Amino acid sequence: MQFKASTDYGMRAILYLAAQGTTCSSKDIAQDMSIPRDYLIQLAQLLRNAGLIEARPGKHGGYRLAKEPSDITVLQIMKALEEDAKASTRAKRSSRKDGAMVQGVKQTYQLIEESFDAYLDSLTIEMLLESVKNGDNRRLFLAERLEDEGKRLAENA
Repeated sequence: MQFKASTDYGMRAILYLAAQGTTCSSKDIAQDMSIPRDYLIQLAQLLRNAGLIEARPGKHGGYRLAKEPSDITVLQIMKALEEDAKASTRAKRSSRKDGAMVQGVKQTYQLIEESFDAYLDSLTIEMLLESVKNGDNRRLFLAERLEDEGKRLAENA
């Protein structure tokens, strides 16, 4: 899976802020994470509007997480950065309701989307940072997350 540039850069910025654990300047984030600074500032506005980061003006200002890393999920970040694209996609899908698309195919596609969303919503920034610390155990970590999410979905079915 390849992310759009906005999602990639936004994810990098959030992970950087979580790893640093403090207020960081846009200059430092942009430089350390190889993000064009002007683009970072645009993305930071979207992340701020979603309540994921806070902006602090002034000489010692910058950005910091608005929530604990354990309370921020990958899905929240993606939704914050891709809301315009999702609205366009929803409009296109709505216009196909009376089209020739087979209902079973639509339901299958919806299940795929729900599966992605459920899994991405189960991954927190804190978990991702912890998995990196585990190094060789990353695949085991992901397998455990999938198993946990499967149990949660079955309980809520």
